[in-house]
Amino acid sequence: MPALQKLDFSRPVAVLGDIHGDDLRLEHMLRLLGTRQVLFCGDLGDRGPDTRRVLDLLIARGARGVRGNHEEWLLALANGQFDTFALHRVMGGASTLESYGITSRTPGGVEADSWRIPAHHREFLRGLPVALDLIVLGEAYWVVHAGISPSVTLPRGIAPADVVEWLAANTPEALLWTNNPPDGALPVDRPVIMGHMPLPEPLDLGHCIAIDTGCGTRAPFQLTALLLPERRFLTV
Repeated sequence: MPALQKLDFSRPVAVLGDIHGDDLRLEHMLRLLGTRQVLFCGDLGDRGPDTRRVLDLLIARGARGVRGNHEEWLLALANGQFDTFALHRVMGGASTLESYGITSRTPGGVEADSWRIPAHHREFLRGLPVALDLIVLGEAYWVVHAGISPSVTLPRGIAPADVVEWLAANTPEALLWTNNPPDGALPVDRPVIMGHMPLPEPLDLGHCIAIDTGCGTRAPFQLTALLLPERRFLTV
């Protein structure tokens, strides 16, 4: 699993919140964004109707981003290892299986059909890092799926600028799975862009920018893009 990827753009970008299989809303958003570079903060699939098409749209657009906890189980399946927790209503993995034409719900049956996940989807997922060190027209941000919990265990004396890179390399699960309310997120050396925690509307708290607005998963079922360098939200 790649821990950290550095991206430096000299043009505007848009960072998408959690998509959760909502291909039609994603398609609408991509049209509105025009030629702007697209990034994402994880949780591309599950719950919504068409995870497979979401990946197709993002790959065709040349989108870049980080993995979320929902990508973790799909990666495991792509490697022939099915975690039945994916079928729990909290995860919503049944819709992802259906989008790939996988009809079985037993571990052996699902694993036997894992070949249905296309090779280019596997390659795309495997290349997703845990964190992005993002520069947009000279402004620096971190992009991680679940934000940074104040309860994470860090080495004594670690500098704020080193926190995300250390966590991505040593305890990536802290950046993928932790339920971390944005207003309690640990401040570091630059703003952290996060998803994972669905909110009625996006929030810019200065040190933390939260952009999961429930797309594909809960009301109001909206997809948010953070426009940079404007630091403005676009929600559909």
